[in-house]
Amino acid sequence: MTALTPCSVEERGALEAVAIAYCRAVDRIGDIEGVLALFTPDAVYDLSGIGMGEFVGHDGIRGFFAAAFPTMTHAAHYVSNFAVLAFDATRAEAEGYVHAFARNIDGSMIDVKACYRFAFALGDTGWKISGLSIRLLLPPAS
Repeated sequence: MTALTPCSVEERGALEAVAIAYCRAVDRIGDIEGVLALFTPDAVYDLSGIGMGEFVGHDGIRGFFAAAFPTMTHAAHYVSNFAVLAFDATRAEAEGYVHAFARNIDGSMIDVKACYRFAFALGDTGWKISGLSIRLLLPPAS
């Protein structure tokens, strides 16, 4: 990004609202179209930081969630420490800490403490996620 300008409270709030909407959409388990509505058509969903690969575009992201949702019974994602790192009129980058839980059909539990890195793009319908990656803050408990 070039020529960064300060991010207003309203703009920061709009970006954070998209991050929260993503967590809530995932927690609804099964609402793939609701998740995809938050991403640009060419978005990169990079889960390689937790060993799960990278998924590109709506088709790739849809494929990931079509495989993941049927294995889950419950999910809860909490995002905090949201910080806008870069901002201009049509693009932004931000990070937020996430504590994510999921219970699987087999009874196993996932507990992840990580940092989401968001890339956002402003389009005709508002801000959308153009990239989302994750890196662990704490290793999983053994």
